[in-house]
Amino acid sequence: MRLAITGAGGYIGKHVAQKAYTLGHSVLKISRTESSKDIVHKLDVLEASQEDIVHRFLEIDACIHLAWQSGFNHQSSYHFESVLKHYYFIEKLILSGVKNITVAGTMHEIGYFIGEVNEYTTCNPINPYGIAKNFLRQSLLHLCRQNQVSLKWLRLFYITGDDENNNSIFNKLLSAERNKEKTFPLNSGEMLFDFIHVEDLADQIIQTALQTTYTGVINCCSGTPVSLKTKVEQFILEKGLSIKPEYNKFPRREYDSYAIWGDASIIKTIMSSIPNRDIGK
Repeated sequence: MRLAITGAGGYIGKHVAQKAYTLGHSVLKISRTESSKDIVHKLDVLEASQEDIVHRFLEIDACIHLAWQSGFNHQSSYHFESVLKHYYFIEKLILSGVKNITVAGTMHEIGYFIGEVNEYTTCNPINPYGIAKNFLRQSLLHLCRQNQVSLKWLRLFYITGDDENNNSIFNKLLSAERNKEKTFPLNSGEMLFDFIHVEDLADQIIQTALQTTYTGVINCCSGTPVSLKTKVEQFILEKGLSIKPEYNKFPRREYDSYAIWGDASIIKTIMSSIPNRDIGK
């Protein structure tokens, strides 16, 4: 299959592109900036004209839209400023003839919620990142229904792995270790989250993008709640760090639930139904 991946130079996009190559797909990697390590097609899809989109996405079977600026800064007002540009990009993509589209969402669309999240869970986002993503989800579901396009909206949960290149607590732990700090302050660590390794996430994204049986909101997650404390201490042990976590030094963020995880039933069905094999270009 001929896949286009926007945000291919980003934290998640690099792993998704590599997974697609491993499975034997032809991959068009698109990024706003060129990479010296890995050749990508330089294009700012949020500013591109209809002609640019038609030219770059000619004969593409499916597009995975991962591009999103300031994704690690949940409070940035830029999310509001840019969200309509994402909508117009997908609209141009559809007008260019692409009928299979996968877009990265986030569990922050949900807002404050305790328990298991499924595709029907009511969304009430409470930070700019979640609000913008939720608006885009609602808008694209309507747009794609109107144009008979297969849209997979992937609700991503807490991502781990490749920790030098993300902005998570695990990256901060590594940085504190390098700075020879003895302790690392945390909140209570008792909150339960749904953690997924970026390599497993990349696999889920690719396999979901390939199929069209399941559309709409699909959780990309492990389906298993794990306490932050457990994950932090496991990370310290696995990495052989000497730093010691100090709990109850900070309150939890107001939009972080005490316990939230994804219903993984759909993604598990998708993953079990598509064999991992070379499929040819």
